[in-house]
Amino acid sequence: MRGMSTSPDPLARTMILSKGGRPTALRFQKYKLLVVSGPRQGEAVVIDREVFTIGAGSDSGFVVEDPAVSRRHCEIQVGPEGVMIRDLDSTNGTTMHGVRICQAYLTEGAEFQVGSTRLVFCPLQETVVHPLSRRESFGRLLGQSVGMRRLFHLAETFAASDAPILIEGETGTGKELLAEAIHAHSPRRQRPFVVIDCGTLAKGMVESELFGHVKGAFTGAADARLGAFETAAGGTVFLDEIGECDPELQPKLLRVLEKKEVRRVGSNQVRSIDVRILAATNRKLEAEVKAGRFREDLYYRLAGVRLELPALRRRRDDLPLLTRHFLKDLAGVDAEVAVDGLAGALELFSHYEWPGNVRELRNVIQMAVHGQQGKLDLGACLYLARIRESQAAAEPVFAGTAPFKDAKGRLVEQFEREYVEALLARHAGNVSRAAREAQIERAYLQRLIRKHGLKDQS
Repeated sequence: MRGMSTSPDPLARTMILSKGGRPTALRFQKYKLLVVSGPRQGEAVVIDREVFTIGAGSDSGFVVEDPAVSRRHCEIQVGPEGVMIRDLDSTNGTTMHGVRICQAYLTEGAEFQVGSTRLVFCPLQETVVHPLSRRESFGRLLGQSVGMRRLFHLAETFAASDAPILIEGETGTGKELLAEAIHAHSPRRQRPFVVIDCGTLAKGMVESELFGHVKGAFTGAADARLGAFETAAGGTVFLDEIGECDPELQPKLLRVLEKKEVRRVGSNQVRSIDVRILAATNRKLEAEVKAGRFREDLYYRLAGVRLELPALRRRRDDLPLLTRHFLKDLAGVDAEVAVDGLAGALELFSHYEWPGNVRELRNVIQMAVHGQQGKLDLGACLYLARIRESQAAAEPVFAGTAPFKDAKGRLVEQFEREYVEALLARHAGNVSRAAREAQIERAYLQRLIRKHGLKDQS
């Protein structure tokens, strides 16, 4: 069928540019999607990034308001091998030419459909070149993947300026770490870095927290108090989860950013401030603006520069680096040798979607380290974490009052049984082949088979 392929596009124009054997830049072609039917018929959207998401969620690159479309329905990945569309386990599926797909390479003129929206894929002549950082870290952020090194280059470039920066990314990607690193690399590094979590501010105390108050301004105001903007004088204010900012506060915050001055609650005196503004959100603020939930003028004040932290599932090349770093950080420099089958665990990690991103990875490793006797079983702890998140049965896998060792032992047994069952099924009961895939000794696999009462068909 025209426009649909299961193999890479040989004409793909995305490539990594290198110098002296070291990647220095990423160059890729721009593409656009034409909407030929559905709620947004007649519109066109340009794909100018490596990963582009389509869905009903406001954090999607292309938002489709349709009850038949999932929040994160599908995504388009632009890479050196070609342009791939991948369904994200949506409820109603992604179809191409009437055929439901899991993933497929797109070629010129390809048509696909989500809900009632039909789109046509069109290459453009324009290309984009993104320089890459030579470093594999920025502050406490680590990454050797192309996406992270591109982010590091942008952060290094704009840290030295005084431009406001909007940091976007899913929960757990490290937005606050990036803000800290930008402040630490800026001329303001010797001055305060003040964090305001807009999602947790008590509604009645928001203005006092941000702008301060004078003595007697309200009941309980026994003393005058500096707000965040005055406390950060000469430094940086980081507005975390700015997408959760109350609509009533948004115009007041805008005035502060425009006029560079604050007025404490209960005072008529206006005070000048000298701060840099960094903000972060796990929402797509452009979509929030279109939906009328966020002021457009405030958005443009905050988004002088936009930096997007890629989700961990978009930077799987970084999993070995991050895993080894967290092992060393949580269990010491020799922790890696105490891991039971690190290569196998990394293989499991590479096939997981990591909805909690880097924070979830650290939590899984911390679970393996905490209270562990003997070898660390990272693969089992990943399984336990997934059980804990998705458990919906009336009977819990473990009782909250059970000792840690007992509760973990029951879950490990469940993991072992399900893993070995699936392993044997893939190899039609052939123990030797199954052991080779699992990278464990044949005798050990046979012990697991006997332990769980499974049939040994060797």
